Formats: sequence, structure tokens, C-alpha cells
Amino acid sequence: MTNDDYISAVKRNSQRLYMLALSFTKNHSDAEDIMQDVFLKLLRHNKSFNNEEHLDKWLTVVCVNESKNYIKSPFRKNTVLLDEAKDLYTFDTVNDYDIFKSVMSLPKKERTVIHLFYYEDLPVKKIAKMLKIKESAVKTRLSRGRKHLKEMLGDELIYE
Repeated sequence: MTNDDYISAVKRNSQRLYMLALSFTKNHSDAEDIMQDVFLKLLRHNKSFNNEEHLDKWLTVVCVNESKNYIKSPFRKNTVLLDEAKDLYTFDTVNDYDIFKSVMSLPKKERTVIHLFYYEDLPVKKIAKMLKIKESAVKTRLSRGRKHLKEMLGDELIYE
């Protein structure tokens, strides 16, 4: 990977990976640390990628794994700094921010699959493989997450 390719990958994926890590940690500093670890792994990765999409999906998997490992860490912090995410992520409408804030308040299992499905546009099969759970478990978590979001936001804000 050339220097330019690396810089391009960082620019293209930084915000997305930060938001993914934040969905796990709910902490600005921890999400940044995870994102940096992901890009360090990319820097050390010796194999080539087929294309940008392949690289982006690889980064997503690494970010999920790093986030899961961090959650298990005894040094994990439990501070919630969602207002910082509002400043870093562009929301088209106030409703988009309300939905994001509600997603971040979901239980971790639901929050993770909702984020991967809707924000990362991953299919159920890939989410199941990434999280090492059955596809039926992903579907159940998506259903529960949608139900909780509907309860929090009402019918008019949810688009299934």
C-alpha cells in the first residue's frame, strides 16, 4: 500500500469508523483510540486489497473486533459523550440526530446490529459473520432495536 493509498483510506473512513467505535464505547476518547488502532493495523497489514470496497469492509471488521476487545478490557470507561458526536457527524435533519441519539441509547447488542445494518449498510449475513452469531440472532436484535426505537421516537420518525 502506498502512502497516498493509506492517506486516502484514512480520509475516506475516519468518520465512519469513529462513529462505529463510538456505537460500542459511547465515549469520544475511547472511540478515537480504537480508530487509531485500526489505522495502525492497516499500516502494518502486508497483504493487498482487491479494491477500495474490500479495504473499507476489512477496516469495518477490524474496527468491530477492536471495539469488542476494548469493551472486554478492564480499563474500559463508561462515560457517555454523545454531544461530541453531534459536532463530528453531519446530520441532514434534527430528526436524524434524534434517531442517532436514540440508537446510541439502545442496549449494546441492539445498538451494534442497528448501527452495522443502517449506518454501515451491511447485510444480515455479514453482520452475523462479523459478530460471530447466527443470522436469526441478528434479525431478532434488529427487530428488538426497531421496536425500542419506535417506542422512543414514535411512528413518524422510523423508516423501516
